[in-house]
Amino acid sequence: MNFNKINIELEDGNLSLKPISPGNRNFINNMFQDNEIKNYYIVPKEAQQNYQMLVDYWLQDIKNRSGTCWIIYHKSSFPTILTTPCGFIAFEFRGSLKNARISYAILPQYRRKGIATNSISIVLENLIQNGLLTVEADIDRDNVNSEKTVKKLGFESNSGSVLIDPEMMKNGEIRIRTLWKKHLVKETFSQSIGRIPLNATTEIITPIINTLVTEINEKGQKPELLVKYFYLLGRIKFLERNYEEAKDAFGQCNMITMSNGLPDVHETFYWFGKINNANGDFETAKMYYEMALKNYVENPDYISKEELDKEINK
Repeated sequence: MNFNKINIELEDGNLSLKPISPGNRNFINNMFQDNEIKNYYIVPKEAQQNYQMLVDYWLQDIKNRSGTCWIIYHKSSFPTILTTPCGFIAFEFRGSLKNARISYAILPQYRRKGIATNSISIVLENLIQNGLLTVEADIDRDNVNSEKTVKKLGFESNSGSVLIDPEMMKNGEIRIRTLWKKHLVKETFSQSIGRIPLNATTEIITPIINTLVTEINEKGQKPELLVKYFYLLGRIKFLERNYEEAKDAFGQCNMITMSNGLPDVHETFYWFGKINNANGDFETAKMYYEMALKNYVENPDYISKEELDKEINK
């Protein structure tokens, strides 16, 4: 990821987002004179008595390439052309360079004009182009307007899960917040990894299955992800010559496919054939190769008909 392509001025329509600079200290301090911003925006303890210090935090994030902040400018052309600062939007990477958490604030006179929604969209488009996969928003439970904004942009929350930080107080009480999340790249895992060669080694497959496990943890145990997981696990077990566990894994793959109405993974039958071949049962192996042909579904990620024919005719 090229951070220099992220920390740049962004424009769209009547909005211009400019990277934070030391000259923005007074503007940021003035923004926090608004009670709603002061109430909802999470500020480190050290900056709660001097909001200008927030600029130092953001500048340090830029220096460390761990995040940035933009001042939002609104451009109007009536009666004269004016460019006025109206808020800010910031992000920081959380856990990896593929995930970020955003935060923002808009001055009262510019609210309910779509500025927050449009500014977030501009930033997300920039982050998507630079490899971001997911984005989060950490919002107080009673901040209804911000919840409406991120919901409109496709964020989803786990209402049963709350964030509680005993050190972060609001009006003398512990803050209770909800984490909203949005997946920016809508593609299946099989689309993202493509074809795994039949002669792929454990060294090739292991990082792929590790990435898939991360995706399952983030998105949940979706059938299409589990199918790919058990398929890859079967490949690894076959390479380890642990044929019984390989059969179990490929069997799980077929069972999930069948029970969820997914397209057949005809290549699993091919690997059942390879397992029987390795065990010296050539007749059963040929039967599985023929089953692979019978259940064949055109898919560039899996073995082709030509390759199956070649295996059968060996």
